Amino acid sequence: MFIVVGGPIGVGKSTVTRIYSQITGFEPLFETVKGHPYLEKFYENPEEYAFRAQVYFLYDRFNKHYKAVESDKNIIADRSIYEDAVFARVLNWRGQLNDDDYFKTYYPHFKVLTSILKPPDLMIYLRASLDTLMYRIDKRDREMEATIPRDYMKMLVEAYEEWIDEYPHRKLIIQTDDLDLTCDLNPDWMDLFMAIHTKVMSSDDLPDEAIGLNWLKSEYPTVRKRCRSVSCGDKIFTCV
Repeated sequence: MFIVVGGPIGVGKSTVTRIYSQITGFEPLFETVKGHPYLEKFYENPEEYAFRAQVYFLYDRFNKHYKAVESDKNIIADRSIYEDAVFARVLNWRGQLNDDDYFKTYYPHFKVLTSILKPPDLMIYLRASLDTLMYRIDKRDREMEATIPRDYMKMLVEAYEEWIDEYPHRKLIIQTDDLDLTCDLNPDWMDLFMAIHTKVMSSDDLPDEAIGLNWLKSEYPTVRKRCRSVSCGDKIFTCV
């Protein structure tokens, strides 16, 4: 089974991917940040390196997606190839990826590559407000992200919302503004992951959108499945 955690920069994809994999035994698959040959240069000079950065991401995400769906493993991935076009679209809107690079080169390649791929079994979309995303980006204090403009993030959130509305495959949308996506696995975290796991494992026509943990708790049945114990700081959690 192949599932993907999607959403804008700073929403908590890596944290959800990591902790869900610890609880369930799914193999985590993270996007390439360290070792990306153009990413740091892109943040310093977007106009110069936007096209090269996006093409590298497109290749890298296609390669990982293809290998994941071809394997016999249970895999949860941080971000999908489909979201790559969201970033490219915003760069084009901002004039950092010119029309020739976007419409004549990048996007035709994106369409061909995604037509080859089998879609993931589930897309988990993490939603958050612009203020929440800016706070989380600032809090995690990554040097490359220090110069991300607020107006860029606003455009990215708008593009993401348009994308997830049109995403045609199986999905679960979760509002995360009220979640503290840190290392601390509190009971609300466990409810969140049990809700995700229910959607992952169920063949029922469960809702695509889950707004708020109270909604999650009331609408999703409890999954009685033995999971691995996970520890974080001085706390240990086990779902049974």
